[in-house]
Amino acid sequence: MGDESFEELDFSQAQDLVKSRQRYFRRPKKSADIVGRLMARKGYAQTESANELETVWNQVVGPKWETKTKVGNISRGVLEVFVASSMVNQQIGFQKKKILTEIQSRLPKNKIKDLHFRIGNVK
Repeated sequence: MGDESFEELDFSQAQDLVKSRQRYFRRPKKSADIVGRLMARKGYAQTESANELETVWNQVVGPKWETKTKVGNISRGVLEVFVASSMVNQQIGFQKKKILTEIQSRLPKNKIKDLHFRIGNVK
């Protein structure tokens, strides 16, 4: 025990006890973080991105193909596009390189590397 008095020991033990019982509260979350998480959870950002992609697609292919094609999902950099028939698939396939280049220049953040045409429902 040496030179320490009982009061000093009591004070030291009391400080240790206070530290062990001390609670650390989390800081309040930033509203921007909360909104971002909510948008991600509800899929609002994806919906906005899909609408933007559809708008750009319709601008690039023009009114001739707008009613005969429909944009699908992007998976691993490949944009899936539904076409009304095999004739449309063949005709638009001839313009694939030009369409892809134009979409890449207008939407660089989507990182689209290729287009995949599939016959399906376009309504």
